[in-house]
Amino acid sequence: MYQGTFDPISNRADWFGTLQLVNADTGDIITDLTGVDVTLVVRKDRCGPYLTATLDNAKFDDLGGGVLQWHFTASDMGNICPDTYQIGITVKRDGIVEQEVIGVLPIIDGIVGR
Repeated sequence: MYQGTFDPISNRADWFGTLQLVNADTGDIITDLTGVDVTLVVRKDRCGPYLTATLDNAKFDDLGGGVLQWHFTASDMGNICPDTYQIGITVKRDGIVEQEVIGVLPIIDGIVGR
């Protein structure tokens, strides 16, 4: 599990990030996403979520090789006030939920008008 602070992102631009799925028991990269649920949530002090990405809502793209890329558009980001948020990512596979990420996400004002 990754725990830490993400680099700041702008609330006036698209936000891309990646996650590679690895079997914690074997170290093998998970390339077959059948039956896999991935959820990313950005929230503020238990309020929200302000942003949610799942495989079902098309905010994640499968880049192959076990790599997933999330994408929130500038329009998605424009609804977020500049502040420090919490981010979490879970992966559910074979009925087991694993916490992959818990962190802090600074969102800064991109200044440029919407």
